[in-house]
Amino acid sequence: MTTESKQGNPPLEWIFLELEPLPHISDREKLRLWWNPERKELLGDGVETILSIIDQALQKGTVGGGNSQYEITDPLAKPSELAVILAQFYWVIPQPVSQPGEIAENESPESTEADNSAATLQ
Repeated sequence: MTTESKQGNPPLEWIFLELEPLPHISDREKLRLWWNPERKELLGDGVETILSIIDQALQKGTVGGGNSQYEITDPLAKPSELAVILAQFYWVIPQPVSQPGEIAENESPESTEADNSAATLQ
C-alpha cells in the first residue's frame, strides 16, 4: 500500500470502522474506530472493548459456531479475521480514509450527530 494510485493520490492506509451493535445485543454501544492493518493499529473511542474481544479470540485460537470455525492468528493485520471477530457483535461498515479522525464522506448525517468526539483524534 505504499505505492501511489494512477491518479497520483497516495493510497488510503486507514479504514474507518463504524460498528453498529447487532439487534439482539443490547449491552454494546455504537463505536467509531480507525484501523491500519499494515501498522496493526486500532484507534478511537471504545478501542479497549474491541481489543478485549480480539484478545479473547486470539486466546481461543478460533471463532465460529456450529460447523464453521475460523482460525484467528493476527486479526489486526488480517481483515478477514477482524471481520469474523467483529461480526459476532456488530454490523461493520468499513470505509477507507487517509488518516485517523477522518470520517468517510458518504456517512449519514444521523451517525455524524451521534458522536463527534472521535472526529478529532490525533
